[in-house]
Amino acid sequence: MKSSSFSIHRFLLKLIGYLIIAWGIGFALFWIRLPYAAKTDTTASKSDAVIVLTGGPNRLETGITLLENKVAGRMLISGVHEDVRPSELAVRTGANPDLFACCIDLGYAADSTIGNAQESAEWVHKNSFQTILLVTSDYHIQRSLILFRKHLPDTSITAVSVPTKLPVLKLAKEYNKYLITLVREGLSL
Repeated sequence: MKSSSFSIHRFLLKLIGYLIIAWGIGFALFWIRLPYAAKTDTTASKSDAVIVLTGGPNRLETGITLLENKVAGRMLISGVHEDVRPSELAVRTGANPDLFACCIDLGYAADSTIGNAQESAEWVHKNSFQTILLVTSDYHIQRSLILFRKHLPDTSITAVSVPTKLPVLKLAKEYNKYLITLVREGLSL
């Protein structure tokens, strides 16, 4: 009896050890890929639209630069707080207010990355866009692409990631969210 409980205990310890090692290797690969994901290209190939996810520095400015460079004709800023107005964003980013009047839509419905994907999918379908540029932070792009590709399976999505310097613990938290998204979306296929 003692022997079998000892072997189960030993098996569980080994399993936990292997899971920790697998997590560590995955996290290292996730971290190593960031410099490759973080190539912000504000002269990206022509697209129907730009979608910017709020929540990180330089995302809005990157999206506006793409619009100003005429890489796309329209832009959605997804996840905007309900109290924010276009004129405030124009002042904050230094963009021409006319650009907000003609070419930028604000999405107020999303409060998460899943919400961003849902809100953006509605906007893309409503406007019959076929190609989009998705702007978000480098650490956030991999998880965002999984969700956006699920909600927009027939749309060509090009990632435009904004470089960031995130502390290791916050990066680990994002990696865990990425893993949860992989599992959740993998199980829903």
